Amino acid sequence: MPVVDKMKWGEDNPIENAPELTEEEKDALAQRMAAMDKILADTGKAKYKIELFLSQARSVWKPTRGIMTFWESGTKFHGGGDTSMKLCPGYKLKGNGCRAFIHDSQIGLGHCVCPACGTVWRGEMVEEAYGPANHTMRTWADVLYRYFRQLNHNCDIYLKHAPTDIRSAAHQEVQWKSQDALQKVRSTRALHIYPLANIIKDTASGSDILTRFHAFLTA
Repeated sequence: MPVVDKMKWGEDNPIENAPELTEEEKDALAQRMAAMDKILADTGKAKYKIELFLSQARSVWKPTRGIMTFWESGTKFHGGGDTSMKLCPGYKLKGNGCRAFIHDSQIGLGHCVCPACGTVWRGEMVEEAYGPANHTMRTWADVLYRYFRQLNHNCDIYLKHAPTDIRSAAHQEVQWKSQDALQKVRSTRALHIYPLANIIKDTASGSDILTRFHAFLTA
C-alpha cells in the first residue's frame, strides 16, 4: 500500500498554491502509465474507479459541493461487480495520519482491517467517501490527483451529478447489495468518464495531469 501523503486534506487551496510535480514525480508517473498499457490491453479497464459526485449547482469558478467514492473494478476472475473501498479514519481517530484504502477483502464480521496501519476498526467507524466538501474545481482537481496517485495511477475517473442530496446518493450506492441494481443506479448518474486509456494518451503527449483533470471537471 502506498504511503499516504501528509497534506491538509479538504483544505480549499487554489491549485496554483498546490505542489508542482517534480521531474522525479513526472518520470515515475510516466513509468506507471507505461506499465498500465499492458494491463489495459489485457483487461480493457483500470483496476480502480474514482467517482466524484457534484451537486447540480456546479460552478466553474465558485466552490461546489461534492463527495468522492472509490471502487475496485469488477475485473476478478469470478466475474464479480465493482466493490466499494473504505478510507481508514486513523488520521482523525488515532492521529497517525493514515488515510489508506480498505478493500472489500479486508472487511468482514462488521470489522475492517487497515492494511497500512494495521488497526482493526468497527465498520461504522471507517469512512465511505471523501467529503462532502466545498471546493473550487481547481481544488477538486488537486484532490482527485492525490487519490489517483495513491491508487498507483490505475484509475478510471467518473464525474457524476446527483439528483438528490450528494451524501445520500453516494451512501445509497456503496450500500447496494444487488449488483444489478447497483450498476443500474450508477449508470443513470454518469455524466462524464475519463478512462485510464485516455489519461495515458493525454499525458503521453505532454499534457500536465492536473491541467487535464481540471479540464475534465469543467468540460
